[in-house]
Amino acid sequence: MPKFKGRTSNRGNWDENKMKKAIKCVSEGKLSVRLAAKRYNVPRSSLHDRVKAVNSNKEVILQPKLGRFDCTFPEHHAMQLYNHVKELDNRLMPLTRVEFLKLAFDFAENLKIPHRFNKEKGMAGKDFFYSFTKKYPDIVLRTLESTSISRAVGFNKPQVDHFYDLLNQLLEKYKFPASRIYNADETGVSNVHKNDKVISIKGKKQVGKLTSADEISH
Repeated sequence: MPKFKGRTSNRGNWDENKMKKAIKCVSEGKLSVRLAAKRYNVPRSSLHDRVKAVNSNKEVILQPKLGRFDCTFPEHHAMQLYNHVKELDNRLMPLTRVEFLKLAFDFAENLKIPHRFNKEKGMAGKDFFYSFTKKYPDIVLRTLESTSISRAVGFNKPQVDHFYDLLNQLLEKYKFPASRIYNADETGVSNVHKNDKVISIKGKKQVGKLTSADEISH
């Protein structure tokens, strides 16, 4: 059962009217930003930004606002990002969380959408990831099973039919019971590297990812 952590921060929990009074006091020189923030119980950084906007004759947003997802991507662009993530998962090329956050940054940059992502790292933050998965709850982090390209290509109907034809021939020839059939598929040393958790769709029985390496079987 997943555990959800309740909100413990007071971030964004301030009154609009008190913010107006605090801005007025600072703008009129009656109080410093620090004292006004303390008197009216509003965040000092938020008050500072709004006073600066007033002094620059810019539009002042008084309402507290939490989160960065909704103010980054419009609905249709968010859906494009969601569909792209699903398509990559279906093609056995799921993204890790870091890859997804870098993709979100590049997406916003290419579309010239205003954002607060980290430009030095070239990626969105973890708050964006949690907001995205909350908006699209079927997107989850899952542990994957690496799948070599040769195995993915070879797993098709003709190959499966050929396997069962050979199995039937052996059963008819040697008459061995089912108790003598063993699955030795996992016997071997694999040079397929382990992967981090990846973004996949909730409900899938198995999450796979293509890798160029093959298994060295015994």
